[in-house]
Amino acid sequence: MSSNLDLDGLIANLEMPGRTLAFCDETNLTEQATADLVANLRLHVGVVMAAEIYAPAAADLSAFLETHGLPEFHAAEVVNGKKNTPWQAVSYETRIGAFERMTDTLSVAGSRIPYLYLSEQQHDEMVTQSAGLIVSDYKQSLKTVFLTSMAEYLNAEPTPILLIDRDKNTPGPVLHQMSHPGALLGGGAISVESHKVIGLQIADMAAYVVRRYLFKKTALHAGNGSPFDEIATKAVASFHERFDLLLAPEPIVA
Repeated sequence: MSSNLDLDGLIANLEMPGRTLAFCDETNLTEQATADLVANLRLHVGVVMAAEIYAPAAADLSAFLETHGLPEFHAAEVVNGKKNTPWQAVSYETRIGAFERMTDTLSVAGSRIPYLYLSEQQHDEMVTQSAGLIVSDYKQSLKTVFLTSMAEYLNAEPTPILLIDRDKNTPGPVLHQMSHPGALLGGGAISVESHKVIGLQIADMAAYVVRRYLFKKTALHAGNGSPFDEIATKAVASFHERFDLLLAPEPIVA
């Protein structure tokens, strides 16, 4: 089945009823240790929803982009209006509206937020203890574990499709075969340019709001949070009972 899978056609018709869609992204939570978090901590997160739920959300977000002449939602660009990006010329009020619209999608009933985190130090300790069974490349090792865990997480779902953002300077869409794909359509994860799939932009937002909340919670508790901080906090609060840790938790406090 995988060799004959029409990836472009699949991407164009993700909203086909009866499918379970899982969009994934990753981010560095820390480089240096903070008062609350260990150094070099990395997060992988997924947004899982039925195609029937995804379709109207994707249509709404796509209409917003088209109305404002924007190519895609990228959380950091939306918040900061980054120089030399399409969001630079967008008004502050419109960017707040865009950010809130995206986080509202994260709050939609029926969606789930599976996640996985690990620090580089924890990974290195595991490599030492594994006698060669775990690869030494921290980021690649964590990504492999996350995708394998996602395949297991989705195994009982109807027609699950696992989508990830493509690596920089690589073509897409590309099917990445997995040794234990479970029920995944095609037998692996599909990487594709994020501007082609609204769901990947939603996953980027999920990773971003978790990181922003962790770094801004002190300011928020002191009443000094920005509107973006308040929206991010509301989004993270909405993850309650939908935030699914894929592996046994490890301490992340320094």
